[in-house]
Amino acid sequence: MFDFSLWTNENTLSLIAVGLAVLGGFFVVVQIRQQTKISRADHDRQKKQSTIEFYNSLSSDSYQFLDDIKGKRLNSTLVNSDKDLRKSVIRYLSRLERLAIGVATDVYDFNVLCLMPGRYLCKKYEQFQEYIKETRISKDAPMLYKEFELLVNRIEKYREKYPNQIANKKTRVKKL
Repeated sequence: MFDFSLWTNENTLSLIAVGLAVLGGFFVVVQIRQQTKISRADHDRQKKQSTIEFYNSLSSDSYQFLDDIKGKRLNSTLVNSDKDLRKSVIRYLSRLERLAIGVATDVYDFNVLCLMPGRYLCKKYEQFQEYIKETRISKDAPMLYKEFELLVNRIEKYREKYPNQIANKKTRVKKL
């Protein structure tokens, strides 16, 4: 049979200590994984919220300007003929470029942007496209508003792939 005389109190205590250390280590790993998951979910929520907030501020700050240019295809001749219009166009495009850079660097959420103003941003790019191209040439700045252009291309490809979409509980795009 088994000889219990080898198991002194010291050996038993050592085994119990090792067992508790392993159990404690396992508990720490589980806690770290849970905290990481919670932190990631909070970060994703904040990213979505900041996307909505930035876009809302862009819309509310620019509503009068957007009303003034509604239905107009803008080119450099038209924009440069009016100092206030030129200033508003540059300001608006700069903010759209910041939004696009935020999406490209994963600061803002692409899926939320597609659900909210995706098609609208594509239409705005069409409206400003001629002006952007002419300004790139005249200023010898081929990268001017490039991130905005890339974002619009990405949205259009995404919209082709998922033409009918809604947000599910996790605010992820879901095909209807």
